[in-house]
Amino acid sequence: MPPAAPAPPAERVLIQGHLHPGMLLLSFLDAVRATLLLGLLALVGGFLWLAGLMITLFVANMAYAIARFVTFRYRLTENELITTEGILHRQERRIPINRVQDLSFEQSLLRRFLGLVVVSIETASGESAEAKLDSLGRPQAVALREVVMQQRERLLGPSSDATHGPSEYVLHRSTAAELALRGLTNNRLGVILATVFGLWELLREFGLAETLVGVTIDRLSGFGTFGIVLALAGFVVLAVVAGWVVSLTTSFLLYFHFVLTRRGEVFQRRYGLITTRVRSLPRRKIQRVIVEQTWLRRLLEVAVVRADSAGATAGQKDEREAGGPNVVVPLAQPRKIAPLLPLLLPGLERENPTWQRAPRSVVVRCTLSGLINALLLAAILWYWLGSWSLVTLVLVPVGWAEGMLLLQNLAFGLGREHVVLRYGALGRYQAFVPLRKVQGVTLTAGPVDRLLGLAQLTVWVAGGSPSAMRDLPIGFAKRAKELIARQAAVRRFVW
Repeated sequence: MPPAAPAPPAERVLIQGHLHPGMLLLSFLDAVRATLLLGLLALVGGFLWLAGLMITLFVANMAYAIARFVTFRYRLTENELITTEGILHRQERRIPINRVQDLSFEQSLLRRFLGLVVVSIETASGESAEAKLDSLGRPQAVALREVVMQQRERLLGPSSDATHGPSEYVLHRSTAAELALRGLTNNRLGVILATVFGLWELLREFGLAETLVGVTIDRLSGFGTFGIVLALAGFVVLAVVAGWVVSLTTSFLLYFHFVLTRRGEVFQRRYGLITTRVRSLPRRKIQRVIVEQTWLRRLLEVAVVRADSAGATAGQKDEREAGGPNVVVPLAQPRKIAPLLPLLLPGLERENPTWQRAPRSVVVRCTLSGLINALLLAAILWYWLGSWSLVTLVLVPVGWAEGMLLLQNLAFGLGREHVVLRYGALGRYQAFVPLRKVQGVTLTAGPVDRLLGLAQLTVWVAGGSPSAMRDLPIGFAKRAKELIARQAAVRRFVW
């Protein structure tokens, strides 16, 4: 019988630990919040079975928290980060260090007060965090991140971009003026109207809506038509001001002290007022970069920069206006944005793309579209308004104006390694997509589009939303699709 192979030598443990005891306090507060409603119903209604259910749920939540605190352990060896937890169902997770891109931190206000951090381990292939350590003490978290990055550098070698100068340096820091301008140029009127509608429905439930309307009409009737118009104008102004207040507050809550840094091949964003976040973005995972200008931001010559990454989940996409992971510059002038683009997409600085602009027929198409819509709407309204329904013909010059604006924006630039899509009417949006990241190019046209000779060109990548150019003349769209698809096909796809 051949001798048994010798067991591999045990790897040296560089750092190890467990969750911070403060997580038990957080779990206690979560359990109280989860069972508070049941407790109030039991107290008001005198239902003993609800009280029993509340106690059972509270005990179950706390038992799970205590079991996790007792059993959860992590240890870092020279090659792996290992986490273990569980009593009956034991789970061990091993994450190779050379797969780790970075460790992201997040702190709520309470966690900041307790000195706790939620640590997310980011890998190159995961759709979200590969593992979460909730919660570590901040010194533990910082020490773990430093040792992990040191071991990663030992295994993979130092980054070519980090061989000189500091290991981590600042690329962009948002000012208070930029955050204020972001808030003022955000469209929050819809949020205000939804809030007003919700309050209206609440008043209706209590039978107060009709009373309120009656009192308001009685008060305004004494001022005549002028008073009613003035009151409506005041309501509109109040809604706009309220929208600005909400936008300003949201902007500072989400992006307070926003700092974009780079460490080797990983970008980091640190931001937040109440909940502070540290999010990582490995450069190799970036699928496209978007420079967004709404009409107001274009007028003020500022823009937002987003970078979509591979493996972005639906939950991450929904976070885009709530401090999501794809925002790399909340708001800045183009002169501050331009130097950042080649850092996000290497090789972009060497590109001199050949621009293909939309033909002037786009103006004719939009004018014709406005005419068709005007005639259809006039035909529908003729029964009630008669000849006054012809006022809908104003859509014809509106269509012409839209076509002229699209003519200035619609274009695509094809370089050696990147394609740039530019679109928008009043606003302007530019999507920078590496050709090696393109997964598909599609051309779609609905019945009305086909009637008007229009189509939509869409470029698909692995992460984030697709880049779509609408209202393109069909010939221009076909030529763009063929050129982009042909150039993407001859390049090796890189995830």
